[in-house]
Amino acid sequence: MKLINKKLTKAGILIVTLISLLSTAAHSDAFSDTFANGLMQINDFFEKEQYGAYAKTIDFFFFALLFISIYLIGVRYAFKEANKPEKAIAVVLGIMSAFLMVSKDYSLLSLIPYVPLLLYLLIFLLFWLMFKGVESKFLRFVLALFFTFIAIFLIEGLFESLAPEDFG
Repeated sequence: MKLINKKLTKAGILIVTLISLLSTAAHSDAFSDTFANGLMQINDFFEKEQYGAYAKTIDFFFFALLFISIYLIGVRYAFKEANKPEKAIAVVLGIMSAFLMVSKDYSLLSLIPYVPLLLYLLIFLLFWLMFKGVESKFLRFVLALFFTFIAIFLIEGLFESLAPEDFG
């Protein structure tokens, strides 16, 4: 009869060692001062709006990751297998799409008005999947749409009830 698996024992020893090292480092003043200084620099970066100089770069990397992800998902459906050439094409298309978005002065901030529409679509798709058992597609659509409107109404009511003016 095996008492303890060797891999489990090694993992347990490693976890205990890491926890003990981190707990001693967390209580040291040097670690806490360095951590606090790092957080203050990040806070100052956003508070003083120093990110403005990097806005196009931030937008480019966001759009590149977004489009590369979308194209990699599309490659799986377009081709039976996603090998290296197909993945390379998806990456190049994602980078070029991001470049085109940034060169046409699209920004993350310009897309913010469309976020609620995306959330409404996701809520609708959630209800559409929940009513998978309904045979009639029209009835399934109507039920999903009805419950989406109810969910939106309830969520907006929740946020209106938590308005800042209600808090002291």
